[in-house]
Amino acid sequence: MNFSLIEDYAKAAPLSRWLGFSAAPDGDDAIFTLAFAERHIGNVQIRALHGGVIAAFLEFSAQAALNARLGGAAAIATVNSDIDYISSGRAEDMKARVRFLRIGRRLAFAEATGWQKDEASPVAVARFRFRIGEMET
Repeated sequence: MNFSLIEDYAKAAPLSRWLGFSAAPDGDDAIFTLAFAERHIGNVQIRALHGGVIAAFLEFSAQAALNARLGGAAAIATVNSDIDYISSGRAEDMKARVRFLRIGRRLAFAEATGWQKDEASPVAVARFRFRIGEMET
């Protein structure tokens, strides 16, 4: 995976800075990180991450990974998403891994898994369908 393309994609998006987004190599794969910040808290009573923050992080991770897979040359738009929240996200960093189920000429299907302490105990799993290429108006 081309990490310079992931870095370029992240630098171009204000959401990336707000999330504290970063990526690190893991063999031929990447591990994405959401750096915890107080603004990410959704439930102050239990100090849990906001579900929207988790969803945005997983979606942005999948978009960045797809952008890198496509060589940074194609427009990407989310068609739909489905997110299963398995447990509460604690007030700490979150990691994610993206797996591509299929990348075609016009559509890509991806799954992103987010966790905190242990990858085997996910906080959320999201599935995405992305449109690849020029968007019709």
